[in-house]
Amino acid sequence: MNKITIIFSPYHVGQRDFRVGNGPNRILGFGIVDVLEKLGYDVNIVEIPRVDEYEGEIGKSFEILNRTSVAVKNAVCNGTFPLVLSGNCMATTGVACGLREENLGFIYFDAHDDLDSPDVNTNGYLDAMGLSMLRGESWKAHMSKVPYFKPIKLDKFLYCGLRDCDETQIKRVKEANMNVIWGDKSKKVDFIKEFQTQIQQIDYSPAVVHLDLDCLDAAYGKVNDFPSEGGLYENELLECIGMVPQYTTPRSLTICSFDPDCGDGDRIAQIAVEAVKRFFTSLSKKK
Repeated sequence: MNKITIIFSPYHVGQRDFRVGNGPNRILGFGIVDVLEKLGYDVNIVEIPRVDEYEGEIGKSFEILNRTSVAVKNAVCNGTFPLVLSGNCMATTGVACGLREENLGFIYFDAHDDLDSPDVNTNGYLDAMGLSMLRGESWKAHMSKVPYFKPIKLDKFLYCGLRDCDETQIKRVKEANMNVIWGDKSKKVDFIKEFQTQIQQIDYSPAVVHLDLDCLDAAYGKVNDFPSEGGLYENELLECIGMVPQYTTPRSLTICSFDPDCGDGDRIAQIAVEAVKRFFTSLSKKK
């Protein structure tokens, strides 16, 4: 597959270009299309239209999920690889629906688990519940209307850099038997070694790949409002994301949760573009 559809979704809490919703604009502005074209890919951009006519954060957010699912389905049916530039990290929920594949695996570079249900959520973020929605645990009425949704087992799931979790969240991740390479602010984790070991232990194909940029260590500054120590360094992220196509068959890549106005936005955008370059360079070698 040498064609890519960039699904451009610059939204957060249903609002366009708001906080992390502005991240896709900055990444696009750092020449991601040129980078991919120089690698030999044919790139098309599809934009998720505004959802201003829908009511409130919940109505807007679920309509974005609906449209994301359809956009991913269309990208795949047209023989292209979906690369989703999203503000909100919940986008991957729609991506997984739109892929319409059985037995999906998930590789999440993320400091947060996104596995909350409304009953345990304390931070007030709807996007903290994306994975509980996907496994059919929460927001069932809304999820039943997302095109192509079927509850997905998360039994082939690998987190890398997970760390900013409370005790309830940690318990839920463990109860779900998800594989985790935990970040640790008290000691340096060898993410490259651990990731190479973990990704070969089970077959995560076909894989949904999710890059939440707050997987990066707080040494890089604030990626969004939730920076935390013990994360990946740039070289570790690039090495690990380059391994994904080597050991799995990825079906999508989502980049999300980046507020360019929080800290050194240009630096984070450059890292994001380099991560995309490394991923698709590795993917092209597998052809």
